[in-house]
Amino acid sequence: MKYRLEYKHKDKDFEDVYYIEKEYLNDESIASIEQTIKWEELNHDIHIFVRNLDIDKIVGEITLLPLSEKQFTDFMNNNLEDTDINENTLINYEDNNNYYLLFSTIAIDKNYRSDRTILSLLLKGLYEKIKHLQSRNIFFLNMCAEGQTSDGQKFIESFLNLKFKRCTNTGEYKLYQFDYVNEFDNWFNKFPNYINNYNKKFNL
Repeated sequence: MKYRLEYKHKDKDFEDVYYIEKEYLNDESIASIEQTIKWEELNHDIHIFVRNLDIDKIVGEITLLPLSEKQFTDFMNNNLEDTDINENTLINYEDNNNYYLLFSTIAIDKNYRSDRTILSLLLKGLYEKIKHLQSRNIFFLNMCAEGQTSDGQKFIESFLNLKFKRCTNTGEYKLYQFDYVNEFDNWFNKFPNYINNYNKKFNL
């Protein structure tokens, strides 16, 4: 097996992820290595990575940040960015509680963009992570995301089914969310079909 889906991470992994994100995003849009390590220390349910075992390197990642209702509203009103969330404002999940979810990042090393297995594993990891949180009676009232690239916007619209709401203050990026509370559950219940259809399309 060449690739492995991982939910537990080493400090070096966040360096790999930082340089993957630099291939796609502006520096000011990327959380520092130190910040992502701090996020990991405070909440172990944020990062989903795919490792290339042949070279012991992270080649794909998803970052999910839990939000309070105020943080969710601030994000959608252009008053909060994911890089603003620090050790003082990051939420740690508590069982039997409801949260909002910021789909912060999905990125694949450009050298591996043609290997569809990595995206398939990340989709699986996304589903498994949310399923694990639900097993702790943790549920999400809504989800939001910022589309910073055309590929990111396509993923948000096609795989996450989020609805475009407005552009950021600069007009450069797009902000998305679900319209209604039950849309998250409806999307998540259908998500295994999205994964299966993707795998069938590329014979994975």
